[in-house]
Amino acid sequence: MIKSLFVVLLFLVTTLFANAQSMKLTPNDFVDAADESKNYVVLNFAGKSQSDLYKAVLKFVNSYYNNPEKVATKIEGEQIVVDAIKEKATAWGRGNDLDFFYKITMDFKDGRLRFSPNYKYLENYNGIEYPLVKKSNLWVKTALFNTDGKVRREAAKQELEKFINNYIIAITNSINTSKSNDNW
Repeated sequence: MIKSLFVVLLFLVTTLFANAQSMKLTPNDFVDAADESKNYVVLNFAGKSQSDLYKAVLKFVNSYYNNPEKVATKIEGEQIVVDAIKEKATAWGRGNDLDFFYKITMDFKDGRLRFSPNYKYLENYNGIEYPLVKKSNLWVKTALFNTDGKVRREAAKQELEKFINNYIIAITNSINTSKSNDNW
């Protein structure tokens, strides 16, 4: 019984992640993992109006950030832009935790949300910025990718991808569980 329940649960989780939209980080910024020519993913929500999606995402932003009014700008009913920081998002060597400065643009249509994240930079505790791409010399390597497109810190790249993909999952779950008329 437990073994068959585990198999069903594993199937559901595998199906959920197989159908999920995901992004990957390249020297050209975040791109759709399935189609690298796109710098966005489209999340589908059948039966949800543009207005419903906008309100659900606004609720998510208001609950996700401590000061949403400082990180979010909006065009009423059409677009929400989040310009924020993820503190200690990744490490660059021992004891050098970096904050991730990012921007996410979300556009709305009936049944669809266009999700476009942007890497702005990483920053260490001394205020040194790590851009996405930069030519470096032998001693200074303060960019995620070199000018040839080679990643400098694979672990950092993966942590940033994980953050953005978890954000997509969180916002999708929030929209799917959002109710416009709670009876409480």
